[in-house]
Amino acid sequence: MIRMAELKELDRLEQLWLHAVTNSHPSLPRQFWLQRRSEFRRDCRRSNQCLVFTGRHSAVAEAFITLVDRDNIAHLCVSPLFTGCGIGATLLQAVARGCKQLQAQVFRENLRTRYFLQKHGFVETQRGYNAEYGQHQIFMSCGGLRP
Repeated sequence: MIRMAELKELDRLEQLWLHAVTNSHPSLPRQFWLQRRSEFRRDCRRSNQCLVFTGRHSAVAEAFITLVDRDNIAHLCVSPLFTGCGIGATLLQAVARGCKQLQAQVFRENLRTRYFLQKHGFVETQRGYNAEYGQHQIFMSCGGLRP
């Protein structure tokens, strides 16, 4: 089931986020991400849309997507138990309703997410270097999502 996230779920969303970012960015230590938990929580609180996926027999969030600044995907995280089941694509489709265009920023080393976004119609629009993270960043956008 997909529904709007509730503030009381923030700890669970943080767990999913921390697992996703530490596995997707091998060049950055876990401590780096732990120091950015407040930024993650700020993104969730200021989001104009944060949708969660829950399993059939549980109300626990197993995946989520956060949209900030109307069209910018800040986070898309899926529990390892549900990776590859189409949950990320379903969340992406749900958040895209009513949006003419979606934006995303991905670090170059995060190949899995880059390929996922490309598979769903996102194209690279710009590259840059994020000095704070010490990473090359790829900006992507999509005008219409592919099923």
